[in-house]
Amino acid sequence: MPLTLKLVNEEEAQVLSNLLQLYRHETSKFSPIEIDDDGLYETNSITQKIASPEVDGYLIRIKGKLAGFAIVQPKFQNGKIVARSLTDLFILESYRGFGIGEEVARMVFDESPGLWQIEVAPGNEESAKFWSKVIYRYTGDDYRHLNWRGNRSEIFEFKSPPTRPTAIKALAKEVPITPTARQEI
Repeated sequence: MPLTLKLVNEEEAQVLSNLLQLYRHETSKFSPIEIDDDGLYETNSITQKIASPEVDGYLIRIKGKLAGFAIVQPKFQNGKIVARSLTDLFILESYRGFGIGEEVARMVFDESPGLWQIEVAPGNEESAKFWSKVIYRYTGDDYRHLNWRGNRSEIFEFKSPPTRPTAIKALAKEVPITPTARQEI
């Protein structure tokens, strides 16, 4: 079943904004996000970031059907990019448990070799378990797991290997999705 990632363009910005409503609702249990009087969450800050050349927003599709999104942002130090971060990864509920999130993470990491830092919000144990498993499998246990004392966030830091020759530049890959492939995250 084809799994594809496509960079968000101007025409698809509204699609991402729509998905961000679902994402904001889901993440509101870990960070207090108030809904606006119009019944929507504020998403302009994220969609404006994606307009920046340093930030990449991807729409995730399975067999051409929208399945989620991923956002990759740089981490700067002294004006230079020192690491990348997959700051937001959202898979629609009907596609969860099939390894899609892990495969998307692998595809994104392979596309940009170098230092990566994944931060997990305090209290989001499901996300912490997911990232711990994914990064362990991706790196073969070659990563650092840090805890920030101030906000109690968990940080996973690792280096991605160079893109393997079998990786497809268009970021398309077939991923089998069967009930037996379902995994707990």
